[in-house]
Amino acid sequence: MSAEQTVRIDSTTPLTINGTVTTTPSGTQTVSGFITASLVKDPSVTGVYVFSLAEIPGVVAATNHLALFNPIGSGKNVIFGGAFISSTSASGSTITDPMRGFRATLISGGVLQADSASAKFVTANPDPVAEIRTGNPAATLDGAMFNSPPAISATTGVTPVHAVPVPGGTGPFLLVPGEGMVMRTAVGDVDQRWNLSVVWAEA
Repeated sequence: MSAEQTVRIDSTTPLTINGTVTTTPSGTQTVSGFITASLVKDPSVTGVYVFSLAEIPGVVAATNHLALFNPIGSGKNVIFGGAFISSTSASGSTITDPMRGFRATLISGGVLQADSASAKFVTANPDPVAEIRTGNPAATLDGAMFNSPPAISATTGVTPVHAVPVPGGTGPFLLVPGEGMVMRTAVGDVDQRWNLSVVWAEA
């Protein structure tokens, strides 16, 4: 009878293995080397997608710039994978209000983007069930997720790309049917330009 063993590795850093293995009936054998863990896609995931907006002008009033929404009845969970945000100022801006990410429900209106506007990680994947809305869609906001600062400059300014990942070991950030997330500014400047990208998976 043979025993089955499971090894859980929570790091992608190569692990050094040194020691001995006892075998029956022949004694011991020295073992050394490395084990390297590689991240692979969850087999339940049917597709991974990214949507990106470039140079969206700032708006003085509170504005929902981009929304990712898992519609009711989709039959899938949407897994938020991360956001990427950067900002420039065309003629200078002193507005300090950040681009904020929020969980949200009841997302509607604005401009519903075509499925073809989102890039698939694998072109053979099905079209996404998640909806991307731009142009200030309505939304009921829930908890805040992140903050990304704008460019502040007397003339032309720029921020580095701010990557917002899901921390490792926390499990997936799920958006079940009827839930979504919104990228929003409470105050803006017409000289601001925002670059926004969101990555998600569906299972």
